[in-house]
Amino acid sequence: MDVCAIVLSYKRPQNIEPMLKSLLAVNAVTSIVVSNNNPDVHMADWVSSGADHLSIIDQPVRKLCIERFNIAATRTEKWFLCPDDDLFLSPSQYTLLLHHLAGEPERVHGMFGEIHSFGPDGLRLGGGIDRMECEVDVLNRCYALTRGHVDRMQSLLRENGVVDALGAEHVDDLYLSFSGHGRPLCHDLGPYDQCETSNLAGVATWRESGFEEKRLATYLKLVACRRRL
Repeated sequence: MDVCAIVLSYKRPQNIEPMLKSLLAVNAVTSIVVSNNNPDVHMADWVSSGADHLSIIDQPVRKLCIERFNIAATRTEKWFLCPDDDLFLSPSQYTLLLHHLAGEPERVHGMFGEIHSFGPDGLRLGGGIDRMECEVDVLNRCYALTRGHVDRMQSLLRENGVVDALGAEHVDDLYLSFSGHGRPLCHDLGPYDQCETSNLAGVATWRESGFEEKRLATYLKLVACRRRL
């Protein structure tokens, strides 16, 4: 199982080094790509590792979260691991998540998610799924996926008229979550550490203006797509 781990950095460059130490200790991870999406930051100032299978991209312009999946689309590996930069998982936790992916590769796997429902008043959003073994509607924050999921995600973006990265801002995880055969799977990987900025306005993506409104509209669009299949 040759896995490419893709880590994005924007407002938390201090988190990348400890994340790399953990990922470098995962036997299945044979390549790691760090995409520094903030042109005001030079990643070499924050990362000391010189591992041969580590690549660092200092993006010349600001990039969005979907960049990790754009990078995956250019790679030759079949398996991908994409954790957010506010999570600190152990090598054994990454290994367990990859074990789940290998056991059921048609689905996307993770450790955080959302379960939504429809009632008389319309769509009811439900998030905060954490440390549970269950199906979810949408995965968040940490993703284990395959080449097939990357390809299907690209197709869904085209079908919905998303022609550039800005069109996928705040909703890339929704498109990924609809790219598997069956609903995504959320797993309990045990206790974990996370950055204290995970919920901080001005740093956390989910606190940005218009976040919920765009996600609601996109989710309904993707549900309609699935019903047509």
